[in-house]
Amino acid sequence: MTSAVVEIDDVTKTFDNLVAVSHVSLRVEQGQTLGLIGPNGAGKTTLLRLISSLAKPDSGDIRIHGTSVRTSPRAVRMQLGFMPAEFGSPRNLNIGEYLEYFGCMYGIPKTERQRRIGDVCTLTDLNGREEVMVKGLSTGNRQRLLLAKTLLHDPQLLVLDEPASGLDPRARTELRAIVRELASMGKTIIISSHILPDIEEISDQIGIMEAGRLVLDGNLDSLRSHYGAAQRVIKVRVLPEQRDLAISVLRSLDGVKSCELREQFLVIDTDEPTGNFVLAELLQHDIRILQFAEDAPNLEEIFMRSTAGKVT
Repeated sequence: MTSAVVEIDDVTKTFDNLVAVSHVSLRVEQGQTLGLIGPNGAGKTTLLRLISSLAKPDSGDIRIHGTSVRTSPRAVRMQLGFMPAEFGSPRNLNIGEYLEYFGCMYGIPKTERQRRIGDVCTLTDLNGREEVMVKGLSTGNRQRLLLAKTLLHDPQLLVLDEPASGLDPRARTELRAIVRELASMGKTIIISSHILPDIEEISDQIGIMEAGRLVLDGNLDSLRSHYGAAQRVIKVRVLPEQRDLAISVLRSLDGVKSCELREQFLVIDTDEPTGNFVLAELLQHDIRILQFAEDAPNLEEIFMRSTAGKVT
């Protein structure tokens, strides 16, 4: 039986007259990865700072392994590792010195510190680079170093704010592999990102925020069901010279809510239980079908349908 590592109960946070987080409730179970997504200004970073006890809720409470961020922030910080979006730490150090500095800050005994530094460098592929100056690191290696620092005290909860920001495709792939490895070690992970395919791939649970509120929360299948039960997406590819006719035919059908051309495919939204009526109508008009598929909505489509671009 799993137990909740993070319990967020009706949390609100305001800055002057700005409501950054509004009545958010959420649970993250032991060993789960929560992907947190939303437009810029949705309140994601504020929520992560509240979880990490770097800010205090105006109302409601957050508990980490049962410990309240309101009453015991220091105890909470010892249980989690927070990786900020910005690299704001001293750079006039080499990698080894940087990790040694944070090892001291975490209170890791000197006899244990070097072993821990070696472990996190191995995990983040920084082994052998301990003498490299921090200020000269590429974006990808800076993110690796931030993650290594976050892991030094072996926290069971990781809170990662935009860890893939600015990374090239190869570095993003390597970061996903590290996150999956951490999850396989039993770590509970909360990760925010604007890169939806990454979140879709690595998350057990997804939360969508907008204007400070939690719009949707659940695993990908439940989010798909939320929309898929009422709306089916059909993709059809026809001969280029027959596209205009096919679009005209499809838009005239009862049950077709929209039909758009996207990258050589006609993408049809319908509330009918199957797409057979679309196929039959196209064949009746002698339209040659090259490809036909019924797709479950991906995370990007769910995100676009569930948000309106509002910011706090």
